[in-house]
Amino acid sequence: MTPLRPISPAEVPGSAGAVWLVRILALLPAALAIAALGTAMAFRVPAPFALEWQEPAMLEHSLRIAAGEPLYVRPSIEFAPFPYPPLFPLAGALSVSLLGPSLMALRLVSLLGIVLLGASLLRSFKGVAGVMVVGWWAATYGWSGFWVDVARVDTLALGLGAVAFALVLAVEGRATESSDGDGVAAGGLWWAGAAGLASALAVLTKQTQLGLAVALAVVLLGRARTRRAGAVYLGAMLAVMVPIVLWLEHVSSGWFLWTTVDLLRGSPFHGPAVWEFWTESSLVLGVPLALGLLAHVVGAKDGLGAGPGGSSGPGGWRSGWSPTLGLGCAALVLTGWIGRAHEGGFDNTLMPVALASAFACGGPLRRLSLTRVPQVVGAALVAIAMAIHFPRIARVLPDAADHAAYREACAKVEALRQAGPVWQPISALPSGAPGYIHKMAIVDLAKSRETTVAAELLSDLREALVGKQFAAVILAMPPREGWGDLAPLIEAHYEVTGRLGATTAPGGPGGAGPGAGARSALTPVTGAALAPRWILTPRR
Repeated sequence: MTPLRPISPAEVPGSAGAVWLVRILALLPAALAIAALGTAMAFRVPAPFALEWQEPAMLEHSLRIAAGEPLYVRPSIEFAPFPYPPLFPLAGALSVSLLGPSLMALRLVSLLGIVLLGASLLRSFKGVAGVMVVGWWAATYGWSGFWVDVARVDTLALGLGAVAFALVLAVEGRATESSDGDGVAAGGLWWAGAAGLASALAVLTKQTQLGLAVALAVVLLGRARTRRAGAVYLGAMLAVMVPIVLWLEHVSSGWFLWTTVDLLRGSPFHGPAVWEFWTESSLVLGVPLALGLLAHVVGAKDGLGAGPGGSSGPGGWRSGWSPTLGLGCAALVLTGWIGRAHEGGFDNTLMPVALASAFACGGPLRRLSLTRVPQVVGAALVAIAMAIHFPRIARVLPDAADHAAYREACAKVEALRQAGPVWQPISALPSGAPGYIHKMAIVDLAKSRETTVAAELLSDLREALVGKQFAAVILAMPPREGWGDLAPLIEAHYEVTGRLGATTAPGGPGGAGPGAGARSALTPVTGAALAPRWILTPRR
């Protein structure tokens, strides 16, 4: 989609001062939301401890690659891979090689995803509309669970997917403007190839990006003017993905597809989340729908056609949504719904919905920029929505108590490690130290249909516990809570002998000040509040 040329004050009816006032009012809430996100990252990215309970396991994945060890192996009590493709831990391995082993090195990879995502939105819509949609996306930071800056795969995958989305919108815009019969003049084929590459990398970061990739292929191949570009897009994507997948499957002796495909097939649906997804997403999805309706009404009243990037039949796409924009956003929303519906999902499953909402707002806002009064209404609507969803940053910033508790916890764990291996199924302390099999890997195995591998792993784990192979076990809660059949075995052979991170830190997930939902230090501020807390040592 080729962005509309920014309107100058002289071109819009009314005083130039009123036009600039509209622009300032439109940009102010967006600037505040972007500044809030930047402030949060400045405090969170350098933190040496987990902001989300699976971050240290992701660091362990990257450290394995950096050390030349295989990533996709048969699950064991020493290491069980998470069911993700390799691009994020590979980028993390490069980052830790340059910066040293730390969670910050992986969070910088997520920061790259944020930059790609923001640049894609700005490139697609430009001007005031572009800044507004970036601000609207930043304002959903809290709604989607404060996940965008943690050391997980989601943001890099979304950033790469957004690049592909923006490039295909550009191809669509070229096709609409071009007088060439096949609609691929002036670099359209190159853009399509680059979009295919970006989609391949997105899928190799997280499998759920396949939904957006398929939608982009369908919309390009489904229209005569973009069919050649669609063939180039699909060819580039497959040319990258297929050899890499086949190579990974070969060198891992079949464990790559087992980990990234077979392991996920048994994940059940969570009944309430199937329906609750639509209510919790109502505002984020309602804002672009309201803007689209407003843009359509304005377009019909003023006789505005489609303009660049979205023509289809008489009258054009007055709402500002083109076929590519509509189908791509629908694919992202569907991706979020499927992720949320499986076992309820963490809030990171809402991140594709936030991106879809930002892209879907861009088209109508761009159309509304053609007239002043509707632009005021559109800006006010986005500003109000931003205020409602404005992230409460103070809740998720690590503080001095977290840093002090981390140093104390690392010292205790290092002392325990002198006597032998320490199993930390929740979080490895210090970050980057091997924690043995992570509890999330055990949960994934338990939910899957791969019962043989799960049974063998649990048998090995029981044997290790009975034989007191671990010098210590560090849990987030007493064994009776959350360990099912393993609880009696843990309690029979290990006893609680200490605690970690008992200091109280104000704020956190439950509140923003002392006495208002205070959290214990080292408790993750994003996702599940599972922290390394209880020290268990072998019974004598």
